[in-house]
Amino acid sequence: MSGLTACSSFSQLSQTHPVQPEPQILNIANPIVDTVQHQVAIRRISDILTQEQLNDEQQAELYFRRGLLLDELGLMHLAYFDMMQALEHKPDLSEAYNMLGIYYVRQEEFGRAYESFDSVLELTPDHEYAYFNRAIALYYGERAQLSYKDFESFYNINPTDPYRVIWWYFAEYQESPEMALSRLKQRAGKLDKNAWGYQIIQLFTGEIQALDLQQLAAKLSHDEQDLNEKLCEAYFYIAKNYQMSNFNEAAEYYFKAALSTHIYQFVEFRYAQTELKRMAAWQQPAS
Repeated sequence: MSGLTACSSFSQLSQTHPVQPEPQILNIANPIVDTVQHQVAIRRISDILTQEQLNDEQQAELYFRRGLLLDELGLMHLAYFDMMQALEHKPDLSEAYNMLGIYYVRQEEFGRAYESFDSVLELTPDHEYAYFNRAIALYYGERAQLSYKDFESFYNINPTDPYRVIWWYFAEYQESPEMALSRLKQRAGKLDKNAWGYQIIQLFTGEIQALDLQQLAAKLSHDEQDLNEKLCEAYFYIAKNYQMSNFNEAAEYYFKAALSTHIYQFVEFRYAQTELKRMAAWQQPAS
């Protein structure tokens, strides 16, 4: 009788505090990123901006291009200043508003993010990634249901893109995990089964495990840079899958692994930082 009681108590405890899986990193991302080309390009643009007689449109283009390079090096605040400069010279530069919106999401300034993406779509109504980025802003801004329309618009432009399926799944999961999984499987049926992104979806449907996805990343990569990029994605989505199962310690581990790849311009890198920031806030004791 006492043994049955102990078993029952353990069952109740495990439901409240699920046993954390042991994280396993199969492939180590190369932490050394060659940035020489980016640095040289930034220097050249900077020289042109200070030495040449340029009109407003030319200056806007150069500030925008330098901002993109800075963002790809992970220097998002410097990139922000260049995007602001670009808009001073060309207020209708929709791509600059798009980059500013991404910056504001990462800073959790959601009102300014929505305004930025609205500006993109006012200037360029067919800018598909503005729909995606605004949907992500709504998702992280705790307005997941409002993001559905944007995710749907983004998905309908290219239903064969697995990432459009995955992120829509994240938003729908907030309302109903069962509904979200059903729709994920339905949309996945239209995808190329050999595509790397489809393998990621199989992680969420339970058809493969974390180590399987890492093995596939190595198998499908054709060079070190490609491996880093695939690992950035793999680690992020492994983390999200663990997070959805309340395995927060494992999720934190893999979000940090995504950051170790230094693929700064990937959406997975950007929002791994956001996820970690939020997890740290959840863990702080209430004042």
